[in-house]
Formats: sequence, structure tokens, C-alpha cells
Amino acid sequence: MEEKFITVKTFGFSQDVAIVQTYMEMRGIDVFMKNSTLNRLTYPIFDIEMQVKESDYETAKNALIEGGFAQPEDFASY
Repeated sequence: MEEKFITVKTFGFSQDVAIVQTYMEMRGIDVFMKNSTLNRLTYPIFDIEMQVKESDYETAKNALIEGGFAQPEDFASY
């Protein structure tokens, strides 16, 4: 059975995505960027969602906090 992906962080600006994605991948966390389609002006059409495997959620959440990309209060109880 395939593992479900869930959103761990949402981005409104595409330029923020590459830095955080690289950081997460360097920590060994696989990420998928949902809604990363850009229009001709290179602005996201929708918010970009960083998704991780459900089993990696806590690790990803802690990595985002440790890296300064999120605060503990950014995460609702999962």
C-alpha cells in the first residue's frame, strides 16, 4: 500500500520554495510540491503546498522549526 502525502507547509511565493525544498532534501526528507504550476509572470497560480509522507510529518515539522522556516505555533495538532 502506498503511503499518503500530507501538507506540512504552504508557500505564497515561488522564490521561497527552492530554498526550503533543498534544505529538507539535504536532511533526507522527500518532498512533493503540490500546485507548483506557474503562470507566465512566474507567480504561483495557487499557494504551493510542501507535502511529505505521512510517516515523515513529525521529522519534517521539526526540521522546518530548527531551520527557522516555521514556528511551533504554525502547526495545528495532527
